Amino acid sequence: MPPEKKIMFQARLQRRLHELDIHSFEEYAKTLLSSGDDSPEFSILADYISTNKTEFFRENDHFRFMSANFLPEFFSGISDSRPQKLTVWSAGCSSGQEAYSIAITLEDFMRMRGIRFDYSILATDISGRMLKTVKEAIYPQAQADEIPMETKRRYFLKSKSMKDPKIRIVKELRNKIKPVYLNLMDHSYSLNVQYDVIFLRNTLIYFDHTVQQMVLTKVLNNLQTGGYLFIGHSESLINMNLPIRSIAPSVYVKTKTESL
Repeated sequence: MPPEKKIMFQARLQRRLHELDIHSFEEYAKTLLSSGDDSPEFSILADYISTNKTEFFRENDHFRFMSANFLPEFFSGISDSRPQKLTVWSAGCSSGQEAYSIAITLEDFMRMRGIRFDYSILATDISGRMLKTVKEAIYPQAQADEIPMETKRRYFLKSKSMKDPKIRIVKELRNKIKPVYLNLMDHSYSLNVQYDVIFLRNTLIYFDHTVQQMVLTKVLNNLQTGGYLFIGHSESLINMNLPIRSIAPSVYVKTKTESL
């Protein structure tokens, strides 16, 4: 976390100190570090300092690109006798709206094309609280206000509460999402899958250039050659030595197979 984030860090962590009746950051640090690497407090700390901004179909042109460009190309050779499985990784998934937006995009593509294929979506985040929300897939109803009614009828369940209306993603889509804890700053990632698509959006902006290069190198080691990487529109990969080429705004293709 860069020095300019210190004030934000302090403001968020102050609430945790109050809950624990701890009166200084020094005292909290001693408590945290003396409890061992497997202390649940580390996960709680991550929850407090993580920025969990997200929404359904955020930066929607990426989902349109998948429907109009990537999916037709990827499944151009699909047949009933040789089904293909699409693997997607939503890294830094926050509360899961991105992962479920991907699933809806895939389902709509199959429905419009009259085909069926298997797919799975890995949703990783550093926040245990966010991953719990991904699994439950329950959100305030207002978060779906901008989604077309036909889409909501097909993929969302609506609560009966008028006081606190909620929506929930249908079970068929929930079963396609696998929420898993993963810290992008770890030395290596315990992933044994080469993904066809990786969404790493609006996460790199919190890292400096050196850390961005390190994270992207590890992420790309888990992307198939010819696979697609999506980053946030406010992020840039200029002056980075990576095996990718740009094919659309914030969309890249992996270009070689060597381990990085």
